[in-house]
Amino acid sequence: MEGIKIIILMTSGPKTPWRCASPFYIAAIMSANEADVEMFFNMDGTNLIRKGIAERICPSQEGNCYSPEGKKLKTVYDFMKDAKQAGVKFYSCRQAVDSLGLSEEDLIPELDGIVPASEFALRTMKADKLLVF
Repeated sequence: MEGIKIIILMTSGPKTPWRCASPFYIAAIMSANEADVEMFFNMDGTNLIRKGIAERICPSQEGNCYSPEGKKLKTVYDFMKDAKQAGVKFYSCRQAVDSLGLSEEDLIPELDGIVPASEFALRTMKADKLLVF
């Protein structure tokens, strides 16, 4: 997969916790296989890059962080950290950050940058694949 550019648009967030782990898991696998992977956070997905939010969300229908047997499950933030460790880059839409009244201090340290929607559009046009979650 070397040289393949993949963009993931993450619009899912705390309102749909069951949709929030798979994109990071898939991104980590692709990046570990030498693809250049970037994730862009927009809409409700922007809430995942707020400090303290993803740590409280587990990828289940109810957002429950414990299995029926009482075992602690991975949080969405755990999946995000796995993706970062694999080399995935995280970017947020400037307009989404601004519309939520957030500052850079409100956002997780794993974020690689805040870019305008136009930058996302240009990068996507040059990418080999686009995935939307």
